[in-house]
Amino acid sequence: MSRPIRSKHGCWTCRLRKKKCDEHQPQCETCESLSITCYGYGEKPEWMDNGTQERAIAEGIKQIVKVTSRRKATVHIHRTQQDRALAPKPSRDASPSPSGKSEDVGVISTEESILLMHFFDEVFPLQYPVYKPDALMAGRGWLLHLLLRTKPLYHAALALSAYHRMVVGFARISPQCRAFATVRQEEQLEICLKEVRRTIRDMNQFVQKKQSCYAMGLLASVVQLVFFELFAGEDGAWQIHLDAAIDMYQKGCRDRLAHCGLTEKSKTFLCDNLPLEHFDPEDDGPTIVQEVVTFRFMEVTIIWFDLVASITAGNAPKLLSYHPRGFQSLLQIRLENVVGCPGWLALQIGRIANLHYKITQAKQLELLFDCAESAKDADAIHRDIQTGLPSAREISPISPTDTVFANMAIIYLHLVIHGFQQLSLLDNANEGIANS
Repeated sequence: MSRPIRSKHGCWTCRLRKKKCDEHQPQCETCESLSITCYGYGEKPEWMDNGTQERAIAEGIKQIVKVTSRRKATVHIHRTQQDRALAPKPSRDASPSPSGKSEDVGVISTEESILLMHFFDEVFPLQYPVYKPDALMAGRGWLLHLLLRTKPLYHAALALSAYHRMVVGFARISPQCRAFATVRQEEQLEICLKEVRRTIRDMNQFVQKKQSCYAMGLLASVVQLVFFELFAGEDGAWQIHLDAAIDMYQKGCRDRLAHCGLTEKSKTFLCDNLPLEHFDPEDDGPTIVQEVVTFRFMEVTIIWFDLVASITAGNAPKLLSYHPRGFQSLLQIRLENVVGCPGWLALQIGRIANLHYKITQAKQLELLFDCAESAKDADAIHRDIQTGLPSAREISPISPTDTVFANMAIIYLHLVIHGFQQLSLLDNANEGIANS
């Protein structure tokens, strides 16, 4: 019997995966059910050249399919083992309005109210333990506004909250309750992923209507997905979401935030790095504060995530060129207020990560390696760290956290240059930081 002829008109994602496509428009239902990007039916994408980029995208899609399939299997097992009443359907339609009008989350059920407050009281402080928002800069109001206006972020927060509640109460709740919590967590996550795709699809009309919460909410949603995968996920799915957040941030910087739907004044404040003291509260209203604070918070979070990821993977930070902008100390939302590490020190850590990558690449590719030049770079970084604390003290008091991060940076630099040799050098370096 002859084999069925596979259609040559399927979406580019299915053709890349060598799978049958249902050819549904504007995106195939196969891709949507697997929570992967459907690259449509138009011209052949530039990255489909049998090269490195095509293999990277194929591997990324493979990892997402693997994670999605595992989650669906988990939900199916729990639903068949437990009474279906333990897994009620979502109380409302999660589909966005095609008109591009208000996309807020609508009426909140009792269960979702519990999860939402748990996110604010327990999960968000766990994610950002040093973040103490300035009341004059809207406190955490920007987060509440964003959560209630953007469905992807709302459901990402509920999924993470459901997971955290299950973990902290694991020993005290029954297997039936754990099964219920798992199902609800996966349902919220599935809604989040669908809403992310729909928000991307409808982004142009949101931008035209100056509805900035959707672009900002989408960015925040992807960041929350990074957190979810780090806490509850497996494999490297968090890296896929982080790469997406990095791409979105870079696009915003390249087009001066044109695709974010921000007001012109907000874009001016952000692109020119103006402090918020310059805005007129009577003339500009709370919108400027909301948009500027939200973007700055997401900006420093993404740059920091990229830096930490580069250290763990031994790669150069993808956003290294944005460090001077993102780690400035004169803006209201500063890195030290979000993650604890002062911006000037994060700049040095980024330099160390980049130096580490250069050394590693030279060794792997068997290139000529200039040890003297690397030692010179390392000495310059070490000197900047040693002198940085006294300089920073002239601007604001030094916290114990600053000293901890400085010591960690010195240890990291030593390991990059010397490995685990000459550890006695660290004693003098750390003593110098303690006395500075």
